[in-house]
Amino acid sequence: MERGKPGQTILVVDDDSAIRTLVKTLLEIEGYAVLMADSAEGALQLYAQSTVALLLTDVVMPGMNGLELADRLLRREPQLRILFMSGSEDASRGFGCVAKPFTGARLIRRVSEVLETQPTTQVGQSSVA
Repeated sequence: MERGKPGQTILVVDDDSAIRTLVKTLLEIEGYAVLMADSAEGALQLYAQSTVALLLTDVVMPGMNGLELADRLLRREPQLRILFMSGSEDASRGFGCVAKPFTGARLIRRVSEVLETQPTTQVGQSSVA
């Protein structure tokens, strides 16, 4: 399976700084460019200033959760690819998900799979759990 193409940008959103840092390191080793945000609000600001191939976000965060963030970004860009990180794959409501805890290999494999598939456009489907 082909790995990420250099120059593809992934927006990583998680309120846990250790997870953000780990994910950033793993993705950069594979050649991805990485933007990081500690909240959905911060992610919206970064997204407005960048070209993003994939949103990689935690589901449960204070304030706006990852499902709501995905809905907002899909309204702006229906072709955006989305991958959730969650303790429960059921929380993703039909979007791609990598279950926490995950290995580096599992994360990279899921990111590659999502980037290689047709985007999921489920605006309005990801309401608060």
